[in-house]
Amino acid sequence: MTRSTLVVVPVYGDLDSLLRCVDGLIEHLDTDRHRVLLVNDCGPDVDTIERALLDRIADRPGFRYERNDHNLGFVGTCNRAVLELDTGAEAVLLLNSDAVPTAGFLDAMLAVLDEERTGVVTARSDNATIASIPYRLTNRGAARTEARTRAVWSEIAPLLPESQVLPVAMGFCFLTRRELITEHGLFDEAFAPGYGEENDYCLRIAAHGWLAKIANRALVLHAGGKSFAGNRSALRAAHQRELERRYPFLPEAVAAYQRHGMTATERFADVLVPAGPAARLAVDLRHVEDAAGLARQIDAAFGDGFSLEARLPAGTSAPAGWAVTSDDPNPDDLVTAQILVDPTPGDLVTANRRAAVWVVVRTGSTTPPWSSARYRAGADRVADLARPFADVVTPDELESAREGVENSMLAPLDGTSAHLERRWAAFLPLELAAVEVGADDASDEVARLRRELDELRTSRSFRTGQAIAKVASRLPGRR
Repeated sequence: MTRSTLVVVPVYGDLDSLLRCVDGLIEHLDTDRHRVLLVNDCGPDVDTIERALLDRIADRPGFRYERNDHNLGFVGTCNRAVLELDTGAEAVLLLNSDAVPTAGFLDAMLAVLDEERTGVVTARSDNATIASIPYRLTNRGAARTEARTRAVWSEIAPLLPESQVLPVAMGFCFLTRRELITEHGLFDEAFAPGYGEENDYCLRIAAHGWLAKIANRALVLHAGGKSFAGNRSALRAAHQRELERRYPFLPEAVAAYQRHGMTATERFADVLVPAGPAARLAVDLRHVEDAAGLARQIDAAFGDGFSLEARLPAGTSAPAGWAVTSDDPNPDDLVTAQILVDPTPGDLVTANRRAAVWVVVRTGSTTPPWSSARYRAGADRVADLARPFADVVTPDELESAREGVENSMLAPLDGTSAHLERRWAAFLPLELAAVEVGADDASDEVARLRRELDELRTSRSFRTGQAIAKVASRLPGRR
């Protein structure tokens, strides 16, 4: 089934990003089946934007322009567009004016919307928190650029399922069924002028059995913050509090999706499609008796061609060129490979989220004494757990381990993806069991996974959007 779709673009500011959005729709939308409604919400440059828009869409079939009498905000503009200005079409796509559609995006989203009990669909993007590709970055301070997202998504998307169930969909590109709007309304004015309204809609219809999903074959780029004025941080925080008052389970639901709802392929996309400097290789030597000696052996085997970083015992110096990382017991950044020295099962669970390639080094007896804390933690059984997914070597075999890591990095993408998915599935029960056992500390788990979302917001593109929003804070507005 191909649903006729009304694409609503609320317009407020930032003409450049708006015209990119319109140009993307002109190029990639089939206006024989679908139509576009652009609604000008009377921002600071309302007349200039109106002239530019009318010039851009002049005589183009399927495009309609309207102007609010006064500023309604994002929520009010969407409601007016969908409930008053155009009440037809079988599906409604709410598209931010700083979003840029790519080829085939709407067909891919509509295919997912037609799946059983699917009420809302969002797209993959470069700037959409849990819908971002690549999701995690090996360089934590890097920008998730449009070019990088296009390159990674084109390689990764065919390896992902057509869709995945989300706790809530992302509002920058938000497709829903007209019949659900008719039955349940659209956005609650309590979230005016914007932020949180799409989450509330998803959770309202979820109470009636409808799912929010991501269409992995759809890519819509998103600048973020380009068309919103006012104090975004304060507004977001206030509306998040209201969401959590209405839906107390929401933070844990998002954390659960990050923990076991996403695929290993999307999590490690930045490693699977490598770019930039040398691959990062992490090693934890805090529990090694001769940490300095083993560090020298690792440096001899991996020092040429890898970016090495280590966690070391106090007082131990790293070889020249190594980075020394923090003592955080739950690092959640992404590395290409990790050397695990006499690891416990818990170390493997952590490494399952962090490193695409493993090397397990055994430094001592296969059956250490009971006086060893790591033996009591189950370290003697780790080789059996890790062997299907890692080279298990002694320190003298590190050279051969390097060859294994390099071969893994050069392996065909589909095979590497399948290997990661098998490992992800194998260790997921251990992680879920750990979370259940530590249920009293569930808030710590939520906090850790929330940090992943926070790091997505520390990219240069997101920070730039925040700065632009502050400079443009002349009038209250919306996304």
